[in-house]
This record gives sequence, structure tokens and C-alpha cells, in this order.
Amino acid sequence: MADYNEAIRLDPGYGPSYTSRAQEYFNRRDFDLAIAGFTEAIERNPKQAYFATVMRGEAYAAKGDTDHAVADYTEAMQRNPAAAWPYELRSAVHFDKGEIDEALDDCNSAVRLEPGSAGGHYCRAVVLVKKDDPDGAIREFDEVTRIAPAFVKAYLARAVAWHKKGDDKHAIADFDEAIRLQPGNSTAYNNRAAAFRDMGQHDRALADYNEALRLDPKNQDVLANRGLLYMMMSDAKHARADFNSVLALPPTDKWATDTAREGLGFLK
Repeated sequence: MADYNEAIRLDPGYGPSYTSRAQEYFNRRDFDLAIAGFTEAIERNPKQAYFATVMRGEAYAAKGDTDHAVADYTEAMQRNPAAAWPYELRSAVHFDKGEIDEALDDCNSAVRLEPGSAGGHYCRAVVLVKKDDPDGAIREFDEVTRIAPAFVKAYLARAVAWHKKGDDKHAIADFDEAIRLQPGNSTAYNNRAAAFRDMGQHDRALADYNEALRLDPKNQDVLANRGLLYMMMSDAKHARADFNSVLALPPTDKWATDTAREGLGFLK
């Protein structure tokens, strides 16, 4: 940051320094300064105005200001009509607001504009999972992993689609691949544990929950899930300990908190 400030002091007319400084604010999650910085970058750096507009939209989205985010994504589409990225990002806003058909339209536009990019296919696959079309989603995820074989989130999400079809064998295979690619991903272990639990393989599920918590010891979702598994294994002592651990943490995960309270109620 000190270097960006010095670069701007030495050459106030050099636009890329403003964009880089705004990105640093964004990376620090200082979204108000990021928005101000990207706005200044747009004014000073016309050649990078498209990128700065998209990033300003991301900063607005991170703040929960979806109206300004959508406005920036739409402006970015006008600045660069051939780019898929703004459509992918706008789709995510629609998805989070429950506007699933609008989200799918944007994903379709992204794929049409850049059919060889994994992002648009991933975008469309996630929406199709939400629309209860696991077969369509799996076809799209297959395209994602063909284009980008190391796309970890695609394997995790495709596993969910396989699970919706009742095919836990394929789901486990996708979790395995996600873990191979990213062995420090606690979410992958948590999700694979749930699949093992549903298959009745409690020992393997417990091993995965333990690994997920080794990687992320204060993850309330994993603690609550492991507590449920201990209940299924008739291990009230360890179930109670996990539920109490959830409730001892700041209540940031409503599902985990509610599950822990209900679980303790059953164990009394």
C-alpha cells in the first residue's frame, strides 16, 4: 500500500496505480475505501474502466448493496459487450435473491459469449442444481472439469448433484478428487463425511469430521454435524461435548446453533 501511495504521489496521472490501490483495499475487505478507489480509478484510468467497474460492483456486492452491484455489472456489460464475467457476477446476485430464472439467463449469456470458459458453465451448473435438474447440472460440471481440471469447487458442487440423484458412489469420487487437489479444504472433508454418514459408514464419516475440525477447529457446522453423528452412534458424551462447543462460540451459524440446542434437548 505504501508503494501504491508513493507511485501515485510521484506520478498522479498514471492510472493503473489507482486501480491497484483499490484492489488492495478490496483484498483487505475495506470495501468503502475500495469503492472510492475504484471510482477514482474509473475517472483517471479509462483503459481499465471496465475492470474497475466490475471490481467496484464486487465491492458493493460484498457490502450487501445489490442494487449498486447490479448497476455496475450492467455498466461493465456496456463497456465490454463481449465479456462473460459481468454476467456471471450478476447471476450470483440474482441467485442469492432467489431470482433463479434471471440467474439462469445471465449464465446462458456468459456461456454464449465465452463457451470455452469454465466460469459460465459453472455458473449455469449451480443454477441447474437449484432448479432440481441434477442431470443438466452434471453435464455442465463435466464441461467445467474438462476445461479446468483443477476447479475444486466444481467437484464439490457436482458431488451435491450426484447426491441429489441418490448416487453417493459418484459423489464420494468427486469429494475424493477435491481433497486430492486441495487437501487443506475442510469443507470437502465435511461434505464427504455427510455422504459417508448417509451411507451408514459411520467410522469413515467420523474420520472425515475429525480431519475437517483439525483443519478448522472452530467450524460450527462441522461440530454440529459431528455431534449428530455421535448421536447416531449412541455416543451421548461426545455428542454433548460437540453441541456445547458450538454454543460456546459466537452464534454466527444459525443452523449449527439451533441443531446444537435441539441436540442437547434430546440428550437430557
